[in-house]
Amino acid sequence: MFNEQTRRDFIKTATALGFASLLPTSAIAQQAAGTMIKRVIHGTSEKLPVIGFGSTAAVRLIVKDGPALMTELLETMLKLGSSVIDTAPREKEIDEAFGNVLVLPQFKDKFFITTKIGLNRFLDVREVDKQGGIGQYEQTKRLFHRTPADLIFVESMTDMDLHWPSLKDWKSSGEARYIGITTSATADHERMEAFMKSDKPDFIEVNYSLLEPEAEQRILPLAQDLGIGVLINSPFNGGEYFKTVKGQTLPDWTAEFECNSWGQFNLKYLLGQPAINTILTETTKASNMVDNLSAGLGKQPDETMRKKIKAHFDTLVKK
Repeated sequence: MFNEQTRRDFIKTATALGFASLLPTSAIAQQAAGTMIKRVIHGTSEKLPVIGFGSTAAVRLIVKDGPALMTELLETMLKLGSSVIDTAPREKEIDEAFGNVLVLPQFKDKFFITTKIGLNRFLDVREVDKQGGIGQYEQTKRLFHRTPADLIFVESMTDMDLHWPSLKDWKSSGEARYIGITTSATADHERMEAFMKSDKPDFIEVNYSLLEPEAEQRILPLAQDLGIGVLINSPFNGGEYFKTVKGQTLPDWTAEFECNSWGQFNLKYLLGQPAINTILTETTKASNMVDNLSAGLGKQPDETMRKKIKAHFDTLVKK
């Protein structure tokens, strides 16, 4: 064992030094070239970076605190070669403020942005009817100043009979490049699996982590077999993952795959699944963004090392 930087120490030092000096050696070269690992979207020549941004928490701060933080986060993404931003419908003033950031000259047309329909997270009545779902997309299109949409999801597979036909229409008309479905609940995996087989969406977004590994049993192998793109949500289980590793020393053997933090320990393990295009990490700190994105740079664990990672993590869960 060695007292390699904990996530907090790594982040603090990396931020103080402009973070490049603490990136793995091979990652420094990748950073200079903006070459985060990327994976092809099946059936196309388009590639997505393996680490992206789940933007909800940070976007909600724009109206209150101004655009400086979001601007810094997006600049950090581009510097490290990332471009995938996952979004969902929010109050008009929030999405309008985010859209104003997206059209800044340094960001215009630089990102692959997902959006969703089907749920209103900020209302007491969460589900929306068919016209409400159409309205959600129309608002996103207008406020984000983007057409066609890169990827539209039916969020949490809500009322699929209402909303999936809308997505199919948008793809047919050129309003959407890709369409798909999401879940962040393991209990929904069986329903997701059935829909993948019957309708073969372009993409799925699904929960997967060392704490919630169930997707690797059936969902991820099926996506690979069917050529369905995969985005991963909840890689840190809303912070529960870090509670599990809190106070633990990162094993010295993690240096073999250039892992500098417990966050990277988890992300690099997940990236061993070849079906995954992008893992969506959420943060409101540029320093955390650096740490997360760095998991997509440098050496990655092979299958033998992944088994070692999983076995070690399981011992921590049992403590």
